[in-house]
Amino acid sequence: MIYFFLIALFCYTFMQFVETVSFGSRVAGKLTNNLSLGTTLQYSIFTASRFLLPPLLISLSFMIESSISIQLFLVISFSLAIAAFFTSLIVLINFNYFQLQFQSLFIQYKSNTIPVAIVKVMFGKRIKSNQVDIVTIPKIRSLSFKKIITSVLAYFFLSTGFFFAFSLAILIPEYRMTMSQFSTAFHGIGAIILAMYIDPMIGKSLDANLENSLWIESIYSIFIGRVLAYLAASIVFLVSFLYVYLS
Repeated sequence: MIYFFLIALFCYTFMQFVETVSFGSRVAGKLTNNLSLGTTLQYSIFTASRFLLPPLLISLSFMIESSISIQLFLVISFSLAIAAFFTSLIVLINFNYFQLQFQSLFIQYKSNTIPVAIVKVMFGKRIKSNQVDIVTIPKIRSLSFKKIITSVLAYFFLSTGFFFAFSLAILIPEYRMTMSQFSTAFHGIGAIILAMYIDPMIGKSLDANLENSLWIESIYSIFIGRVLAYLAASIVFLVSFLYVYLS
């Protein structure tokens, strides 16, 4: 059981880490006038991170098929969510560093394929010429509360939907397969919010003039909302565990 937990922990944490890092591609594209390339690379990296999803879901499914208790599964869900919170917090704190790496990736991509360019950026010397830093990090009071809350809702369902679906599968074992399919429904809620509000809003902000500070405020609002989504999920799983344990 412990091996499957470690596999799930690694796959989930690394997948969420890659997805949060990919935000830097959009910012790098904005700062270097490579908006299309920045957006394309973000979605390419986001899609590539999905290769970790099968081993994650297989590991969680095996634990459920092994008659794991709901208490233990809630502890596992809490562990995965809190790990994702801390890794995404590290990305947020070092956001300028990661977007600079994407600027290096843009340069390497001119003469290499994406996989080769990524390897050269990861293991080669950093290309410092013609790179643009994030000059001003927006203050908390300048961020949009509405965008933060919307981002929390979207990424809460996107990143933790299958945990809730699998929890239902444990609670209602006679309909285990049916309950596990609810992960699509939970994920769909977040996907709709992302597609109908967050992505168009980010695109509109990035299309504004570079001197306009609203675009970086929008990016940080969405990013902080994503980080808080992992924290919110951790709290929900912890409270659920305490409720079940004390009942």
